[in-house]
Amino acid sequence: MLISYFAMFFSLTGIILNIRKNILCWFCFMISDTLWFSYSVLTGQWAITLTHTVFIVTNFIGFYSWSKAKNGKDANKNQ
Repeated sequence: MLISYFAMFFSLTGIILNIRKNILCWFCFMISDTLWFSYSVLTGQWAITLTHTVFIVTNFIGFYSWSKAKNGKDANKNQ
């Protein structure tokens, strides 16, 4: 399925951005996990569906955490 190639692209892009500590990685992860979620539902892989549901939630938590630290509210915590 073509959807898996798009999901792979966003997953790998997210990893590269994460290594570079770029906050945009979380958006790539959100897109890739949403695509993997859709793929797993379409193919009936329920364990993967559950896994990517958890990943989507953690992506929002990660984005919130990074944006909070970037605005200086948690800057001392990360040092």
